[in-house]
Amino acid sequence: MEGYVRQRIEVLTARLNSLRPGLERARQSVARLENEAVPAGATALARAAQLSAARAMATTLAERERHLLIAIQALQAELADQTLTGHEQE
Repeated sequence: MEGYVRQRIEVLTARLNSLRPGLERARQSVARLENEAVPAGATALARAAQLSAARAMATTLAERERHLLIAIQALQAELADQTLTGHEQE
């Protein structure tokens, strides 16, 4: 069981590490769109739509990051518990 938990931690950590560059790009896009000056009219409406989409993507990726962190922490706690329990039985 301990090997399985360690493997899951590694897999989730790899997913987290691959997610982070995309999350950073999404956050930078939001910041860029928020700070960019745009003329009024159709261009402003298009920019508002882009900003809304960028915020949604950044929020989705941040939520996925949070879920991965929670899963990793839960598995690490389970592993620590197994290690403690294993030492008590010896």
